[in-house]
Amino acid sequence: MMTNDRAPVDSEKVWRYMGFSRFVWLLQKKQLWLSRADLLGDPWEISLAGDQLAHVISRHPLTDILSPEVPESAMQRSARIIRLWRWHTFVNCWSVSNHESHALWRIYCPPREGVAIQTTLAKLRASVGDLRVLPVTYEIPGCNRRTPIREDLVTKKRLMFAYEQEVRIVHFADINDVEDIQPKTLGHSLEWELGAVESIRVHPEADHSFMETVRTTVENYAPALRDRVEWSAMNAPPPF
Repeated sequence: MMTNDRAPVDSEKVWRYMGFSRFVWLLQKKQLWLSRADLLGDPWEISLAGDQLAHVISRHPLTDILSPEVPESAMQRSARIIRLWRWHTFVNCWSVSNHESHALWRIYCPPREGVAIQTTLAKLRASVGDLRVLPVTYEIPGCNRRTPIREDLVTKKRLMFAYEQEVRIVHFADINDVEDIQPKTLGHSLEWELGAVESIRVHPEADHSFMETVRTTVENYAPALRDRVEWSAMNAPPPF
C-alpha cells in the first residue's frame, strides 16, 4: 500500500469505485471523466495555508498588477490565482491498493449497487496519453515554506484522507488571466481504452439480479471484458 514516504510502483493495483450509472457512462462513451478541482467535494483542494501562505505573502506583500492607484495585496493575488487554478485543473481519482477497500465501497458507491474497476498503475499511465498520473501525499495544510505550483497543490490532501491512498490523472488547462475570469466547464472527458481494465468487481452486498445486470451491460457495450466481471472479494463467505 502507498504511504507518504514511498511512491507507488507500476505493478501495484489501482481501483476506481463508482455507482452503476457512472459505470454505464464509462462503457458507453469509452471515456473517463476529469472533474474540475473545485467540484471534487473537498473545499481544501488546491489551497494555500499555513507556512506556505505566509511564505508567499512575505515574498510579495504588495503587487501593483492592476494599477498604481489600485494595488493588489499578496492575499488578494493568492486568492485570485488559487481560484483560477481550481477552475482550470481537472482530476480523475484512483486508489492504490493490492486489495479492495471496505471504506471506499461505502463512500463512493450507492448501497448494494456499486462497481469497482481495477487495473495496474503502469496500465493506467499507459492509457492516458500525455496526461500525468500523480500520487497524492497527505499532510498538514501548508506545512512547508516554498512557492507553490499547481502540481504541488493538486497532489496534497489533509491527513484525514490518507485512507484513500490516491493517485490522480490530472489535466492542467492553460489559463488566460484576462479571459478566464469565470469557470467555463464542469470537467473534461478523456478517451480511454477499456482494454486497460483487468477486473470489474461487483458490490459485495449486491444481489444476483444486479450481478446479472452488470454482466449484461458489459456484454452489450464492452464484450471483450465479459470474462473480467466478478464478485467483490468481500462477497466470499467464511468457511462456517
